[in-house]
Amino acid sequence: MAQLQSNGRALLMVGAIFAGLYLTRDSTVNQPAPDFSLPETMGRHVGLASYHGRPVLLVFWMTSCGICRHELPLLSQLAPELQRKGIDVLAIHLGDAEAASDYMSSNHIGLRSLADPEGSVGQAYHVSGVPKLVLIGSDGKIKRTTAGWADESVLRNWADAAGGT
Repeated sequence: MAQLQSNGRALLMVGAIFAGLYLTRDSTVNQPAPDFSLPETMGRHVGLASYHGRPVLLVFWMTSCGICRHELPLLSQLAPELQRKGIDVLAIHLGDAEAASDYMSSNHIGLRSLADPEGSVGQAYHVSGVPKLVLIGSDGKIKRTTAGWADESVLRNWADAAGGT
């Protein structure tokens, strides 16, 4: 009887793990990246189509996000290395352009900064929490996504998977 209960618990645990993996997988991976055009925090509009054939790392963030405030400087530091590998980084603020511009300049963050004040691009990319990183390959398809903290080794691994130059 104890063996049966132990086997039942093990099956429940395995089922819970598979259910968790299924529920947390991102259905956008390997799908075409939704196109968008957003205002740069300095005024110009930037469209994803202008990056056609080049990998792009989208970083969705908010000024109120503590993890974002730690991750943005790391991304800013890694951006030249990513760019040498052919990967452009776009920081997409889920809020107004002025707040994003003020934050980026006062913290010396040198990423191309866009504003998504209505959150429509965030919705298209299934952003349910920030930070969220989305890697779009040179083929225009989403290669990787993650929510929360991504450390330097993860970002370097992604750079290798991007299909850049």
